[in-house]
Amino acid sequence: MRLLRNDRRALLLLLATTALMLLVGLGNRELWGAETRWANISLQMLQSGDYFDPYLKGGAYYDKPLLSYWLITASAWLTGSLGAWSLRLSSVLAAWLSVWLVYLLGERLLQRGTGLIAGWMLATTFYFVFWARVATADILTVCGVLAALWWYWRGPDDTGFWRYSVFVGLLALTSLCKGLIGFILPGLLLLPHLLGQGRWKRHLNLRLAAALLLGGALYITPFLLSHLYGAANYAESGLGLVVRENLVRFFQPFDNLGPLYTYLLYLPVYTLPWAPCWMIALWVALRQWRHIEPNTRWLVQGLALLMLFFTASGSRRSYYVLPLVPFAQLLGAWWVTRWLAVRNSQGRGLHLGFAATAALLVAVLGILVPWSNGGGGVIGFGKAVRELASAQAPLAQWHLVMVEVDNKVPMYLQTGGAPFRYVADTEDYPRSGDTATLMAWLERDSGQHWDPHRTIIVAHYRPGQPPPLDYLSHDHQVITTQPSRGERLLHSGAEHSVAYIPKA
Repeated sequence: MRLLRNDRRALLLLLATTALMLLVGLGNRELWGAETRWANISLQMLQSGDYFDPYLKGGAYYDKPLLSYWLITASAWLTGSLGAWSLRLSSVLAAWLSVWLVYLLGERLLQRGTGLIAGWMLATTFYFVFWARVATADILTVCGVLAALWWYWRGPDDTGFWRYSVFVGLLALTSLCKGLIGFILPGLLLLPHLLGQGRWKRHLNLRLAAALLLGGALYITPFLLSHLYGAANYAESGLGLVVRENLVRFFQPFDNLGPLYTYLLYLPVYTLPWAPCWMIALWVALRQWRHIEPNTRWLVQGLALLMLFFTASGSRRSYYVLPLVPFAQLLGAWWVTRWLAVRNSQGRGLHLGFAATAALLVAVLGILVPWSNGGGGVIGFGKAVRELASAQAPLAQWHLVMVEVDNKVPMYLQTGGAPFRYVADTEDYPRSGDTATLMAWLERDSGQHWDPHRTIIVAHYRPGQPPPLDYLSHDHQVITTQPSRGERLLHSGAEHSVAYIPKA
């Protein structure tokens, strides 16, 4: 009983520290990279009330299934608005659960204490924590794969319909976050275990077939709802994009063309600072292959199959390697546990290493990076525009026109009023003239009336270039993006935005 209480305290400390690393400064960091797309698509869903047709800056963009966007909009409902917290909350929760699931898998499959070490190794992996604080579907996929494997290993010989249904349901939900890899990755990981001793034969039954039908129905439901209740003139097919993004991209890649050795380089990078542990573990496991535990052999085989699958794909990017990271850390924890047992060590140095790494991650990702984003940037730009506009009239009365705007700007300019109007750079809006000319074009193009005294125009331009639509400055107040603390410190020039607010 005392050991059980100690284990619970150790797990609670791990989960509490993980939460601290994931949450400190989360709402103060500027939108970054791919999460700007999730922010813009989710914002348009909330503004329009259309949750079945994803749009990016006003154009159809069914790049990913709908579930990751729905999780963000649900978080926005819970928190009252779409902001940095609600945008990233689902990713943070998925990362926190992933650490817990790695702990459970390690304790169930390997020597006692391995799960705790693996959990700490994953929680203090720099790139895992980095991506966990970014609103994309990648950490959701990691969590879904781990959840499916944890459910399988709770009863690998159980052939009940309930067991199959939950497992397939987890695969379907994971696939609704990023794509069909939600089915493929758990299948590859479990393949060595299913082939061993002919275990796959006992799972060929009607109960599994029925569960697969239910899982398929669950997977297809959002696409069906999008077809039935989405806009009739929506330009893209969700299932068509599934084929393009999963099958065509695998065999005939059209972007992200990394070299064949991409993941051999990035798996060590993405498992820092603990990469040496799994590398040594792999070497030890191969040397002692016939004498190591069956579950360790399964772990090595599963990792090898994942590496082969990702390498075989013609489309390669560094962060695609994220689903391999928890299993690499599990393998590293297996070796560390053995090493400590041989030396009869309590691992005090390891504890200090985990503590120091956790503190460093909080300092860098939770404090330094958010601080560097302050004092300007898009956060300061959004605040300045909203303050100046609200001084003239309530924000809900304003209409905003976004002319080829930066993806990350709209979230910081929410008014609670009408949906934003997006104008692509390819459209024939007047590049010169005056306010009346632009308003007349907007009315012709949209078929709606635009009040020039309650319309804010926002545009985007590159450093060194003059702000676009400069003719509006004659009767508008002009606000431009100012450098953030980090940009001033590093003397870097980020892309800028300009807002034209009618003079009172």
